[in-house]
Amino acid sequence: MSYPRNFINPLSLQICFLLLASFSNGQNPYQSYQTSIYCNASSPIEHPTSIEEVQAIVNLAISTNQTVKAIGSRHSISDVICTEGIPMNLENIKYTVLNSDGTVKVGAGAKVKDVLDFLQSHNLSLIHVPAFGGITVGGAIGTGAHGSSLLHPTSLSDQVVGLTIVDGQGNVQIINSANDLAGFQVHLGLLGIVVDVTLTTVPLFKMTIRNTLHPETILTDGTALIWAQSRDWFEMWWFPSSSSVVVSVGDYVDVSTPGEHYTNMLPNVNLLEVIAGRTAYELLQATRNTSGLLAMEEATRLSMYEVPGAKPPLYTGDGVKLENPATGFAHQLMSNRCESCPWDYGAVALNPEESSLAFNLYDLPRVVNTVRGILSQEGAENTLFTMIGMFIRFSRASPALMAISSGRPTVTFEWTTPMRTDPFNTPKAGIAGFQAIAQAMVTEHSGRPHWGKNGPYFFNPDILEEVHPNRNSFIGLMAKYDPNGVFHNKFAKRLLATSAEMNVHPSVTHCALQEYCICSKDDDCGNNQICKALNGYMACHDAPTNSKKDSNLTIL
Repeated sequence: MSYPRNFINPLSLQICFLLLASFSNGQNPYQSYQTSIYCNASSPIEHPTSIEEVQAIVNLAISTNQTVKAIGSRHSISDVICTEGIPMNLENIKYTVLNSDGTVKVGAGAKVKDVLDFLQSHNLSLIHVPAFGGITVGGAIGTGAHGSSLLHPTSLSDQVVGLTIVDGQGNVQIINSANDLAGFQVHLGLLGIVVDVTLTTVPLFKMTIRNTLHPETILTDGTALIWAQSRDWFEMWWFPSSSSVVVSVGDYVDVSTPGEHYTNMLPNVNLLEVIAGRTAYELLQATRNTSGLLAMEEATRLSMYEVPGAKPPLYTGDGVKLENPATGFAHQLMSNRCESCPWDYGAVALNPEESSLAFNLYDLPRVVNTVRGILSQEGAENTLFTMIGMFIRFSRASPALMAISSGRPTVTFEWTTPMRTDPFNTPKAGIAGFQAIAQAMVTEHSGRPHWGKNGPYFFNPDILEEVHPNRNSFIGLMAKYDPNGVFHNKFAKRLLATSAEMNVHPSVTHCALQEYCICSKDDDCGNNQICKALNGYMACHDAPTNSKKDSNLTIL
């Protein structure tokens, strides 16, 4: 049943006692999955098991003048995940129900891979899925997680036909009108607590993928754009240091096609592997070992299309042998989930830092030239893409108001770097180049930062207003479904342009290292660094006496 807005049921009273206990110390921190984002709530994380319990928590927040936020696996590394009020994890709301019209209703806390496995057991699938299957469905549509295709909707957001939510007044609402769906498809957690999502399904199918190596000239001479517009699946990994691109082309095939291969992009790792990887990355970065970093980048490149060496094969049937071409159930070649991930090992975890910006599809050649121009400058010698190259993906124009592909066919550039063991003081190798590239992508190409993959600076009011033409329409929906700001957080206030405040990790002393700021003085940068321009953009450079190493090397 649904409770009226002002009704406080017995469950709410139990929660209230818990909240009062937590208010006495006011410290209930939680973090993003790789620890870079730090949130401090007034309440411990709640775990509702039903829509009635979600209503009770929202009504309690209203009655106690608190805010509230739904969180999932916290795979966003922006402070979109934070609240100063009551956080709730919907991991216990994970039902999956097939509807008679061919759609599927999914609890917001269900993991994407679990939904795909359920659908496969019923000879069904989704037409396209995000690359990481360990995120929740609610989180996936919250930030617009996506795959790569110009022929099919790449995100779960664009496959949503309905939602059940609890709004900012504690009422249950069914969202299915086109105008409102456009807002909820990438909701940022600011329109309501999404309890379940209804998605379109398709008959189960397979895909054949082939990865091949090409010169980087295909990025600027129109070849890559032609290929991208004709294939069911198309993505690329660019390695500027070798002037090469690994191209991944996929075609949907009948479910009867032989093959049981899958992607191994995020393999399971054990403790020794994590420590070895963390130690290697830390040593190479601390000593600014360019040749060693290049070797790591080359190992990544080879694992994608040739016999793997230091890295697991990208596509496989047994986790050992590289399959290229590879054929298997399409969702298993697009997406996987590690059960023992590099970031799961606490104090010795190998944590990633991610950046992702999206552009008009036809701006691809210009963006490539901008990146190459920055990488050619003094100060960018160690700006190398060791973990996944420069990952390039494609999306067709989305109707979702706040999708990074909203209103335009889109190409996305993404890179992942290994976090230093002391990320608050010691800068990553090549940080000046990475910082200049990200700034140039926004300033010169109207790049839209991915909602869950960039530091807080890239969600400041000026950037949000500049690159999101539907911002005012989305703000209108915020007022409609949350008139009193129950779901507001610091991220929301920046979107509204009422504040520039961020959720800042308490260990931060050098704001530019994790993109809380663009440096304006040397102290904004890491130890033994100076702030100066690179290709016109302020960035953190190693000081001349520190060109080969930094002074703080910590492995464990």
